[in-house]
Amino acid sequence: MFRPACRWSIHEALYKPGDPVTLYVNKVGPYHNPQETYHYYTLPVCRPKEVHHKALSLGEVLDGDRMAESLYSIHFKENAERQTLCKLTLSEKE
Repeated sequence: MFRPACRWSIHEALYKPGDPVTLYVNKVGPYHNPQETYHYYTLPVCRPKEVHHKALSLGEVLDGDRMAESLYSIHFKENAERQTLCKLTLSEKE
């Protein structure tokens, strides 16, 4: 079992209704072995054409974080309908 880690960055930002909110993906790994981690986009998931990484604090680096912008598009104080990010056909190996 893998536990994905997603985080949001408020970075002391003040949002107005409708402002875009960046959602980051992070490392993933087995629940019972937190030392074994993989970058989210090394897995067979929907990924952007170009991965943009977040600048990390020293604490985040020491914790092994590897945050990158996700494909999710959300806006402050707006309801989000269910959307399909992409469609993947996985091989048996994946």
